[in-house]
Amino acid sequence: MRETEGRWDRKAVRFAIGYPILLAAGFFIAALTFRGQVPEPVAWLWDADGGKAFVPFFVYLGAGAGTVVVVGVLLCFQAGLQGRPPISRKIFMAGGVGMSMFLVTVLGAGLMGQVGAKDARLTHPDSIVLASGSGATVALAVVMFMIFKPDEQWSPRDEEALRDILEPERARNTFVFWAHARPSVFVMLAVLGIDLPLLALLLSPWLALALAFVSLAAASMLMLRVSVGPDEVRLAFAGLIRVARIRPANVLRAGYGAVVARSFGGWGYRRRGKLVSALVASGEAVDVLCRDGTRFVFSAKDPALAERVADVLRGAAAQ
Repeated sequence: MRETEGRWDRKAVRFAIGYPILLAAGFFIAALTFRGQVPEPVAWLWDADGGKAFVPFFVYLGAGAGTVVVVGVLLCFQAGLQGRPPISRKIFMAGGVGMSMFLVTVLGAGLMGQVGAKDARLTHPDSIVLASGSGATVALAVVMFMIFKPDEQWSPRDEEALRDILEPERARNTFVFWAHARPSVFVMLAVLGIDLPLLALLLSPWLALALAFVSLAAASMLMLRVSVGPDEVRLAFAGLIRVARIRPANVLRAGYGAVVARSFGGWGYRRRGKLVSALVASGEAVDVLCRDGTRFVFSAKDPALAERVADVLRGAAAQ
């Protein structure tokens, strides 16, 4: 129970559930007053060619109100997660409130455009209601973004800070660094990734897009993020594509030294049998042998960092 309370901001969650429901209920009740003033069935979809789709009046109201509730709750609910950054929570809350209000505006404009009509085929959404409602929606979303202040709770960062104080050795053995290819390599990729796609546009936009994607993928394979901790070492290209996770408890031997990327299949991620390499350039690298026979070789920024990573792996494995 305490874990759940620590994960969720209960005030934000109550608002996330209550606001869309009350808004949808208000729309439903207000729309009932037009029951005898709109045709049956009512139009609910207008396309560019003038075609329309029709549903019974109460289906229009029920489906519309249900959509408002579902969309509003799904968006606003994200603002109740304590683990999200405050700016993210503010955006979700403002987005949920704004989207709920906009859906009601669209539904109201569609209904008001049919008031007094004998045949729904001759109608169209009320532009005045749509324009005024959209303006009010933007204003309401901005106001909600400004006034919503996520509660300051005990966060994962606070937990890490406390752990650093209580376990200084663990803090020293927890760090992150980036290893990347030489700047000249990225300059070359940038030239190829811009000039070639521009020339390829003369032949095909799809070819240009493919060339740009290949250049971007190649550049991402030359940036390695290494997250080191007493419990595990994670390797991720471009900081997003995780390619390996090494647990010190499984390490048999860890060392470091200069390597030639060509000897391991080249730059980027390579896997040959039980040999896994993640190299962004020839040079300093960490060499790890696990108890199951798997060997990991990955780039380090400099010899000092390579030695530090090897020491962490050896020390954690010894314990």
